Amino acid sequence: MKIDQLFAPENFSDPTKLEWVRQEAEYMVKILEADPNYSLAERMKDVMPPDNLLCYFRRRERIERARCIIQYLLAFLGHIPSADEVRRDLVDPAEQLRSFVVSEVDQLLEPDVRNAVLQDTHAKDLHQAGGEDDCDERILMINRLLRIMLARGESDPAAAIAALCGAVEQLARFWFEVHGNDIRRVRRSDIFMFLLAHLVRNRCWRRSGS
Repeated sequence: MKIDQLFAPENFSDPTKLEWVRQEAEYMVKILEADPNYSLAERMKDVMPPDNLLCYFRRRERIERARCIIQYLLAFLGHIPSADEVRRDLVDPAEQLRSFVVSEVDQLLEPDVRNAVLQDTHAKDLHQAGGEDDCDERILMINRLLRIMLARGESDPAAAIAALCGAVEQLARFWFEVHGNDIRRVRRSDIFMFLLAHLVRNRCWRRSGS
């Protein structure tokens, strides 16, 4: 059984299981917030090699972005804002979520991420068949697809959030495949982004249909 089947959102339709997802996702947010090495790295700026320091803070930036995406999805799981609510707010939460997801999608084009994907897919038949060119094409293809899905076009907040959630699901599936659908290798943050995005998207659909 593949990981996206094991964690298929329909398996969590029971209210008690849904509450489990919410609680685990909130715990994941706390884990992503906690980093005992962060203050240490701040103090070591003058002695840590520049490349190592850059790598650390780039990783920290990505962790923070994942945390923000999960937090927004948790908020939408509890409440989908109406158009009137969005107009009254200083910040459009859907646009804030979009900015975080766009950054997450564009990081696929960064050299270190491309190299990580290349290494993780090295032993697969798909990669062996075409080498690095196939890997690059795969990354560019998912980036283009997600960029299209993230393009602004919905004025209704529920529809806009649903479209964003669809992109988050596709991005999580991409990482599931990169890691061979092996639950031991897939990041828990990707699992909960996938689950929450699908659950929120279903909530948006129900709201649009009501």
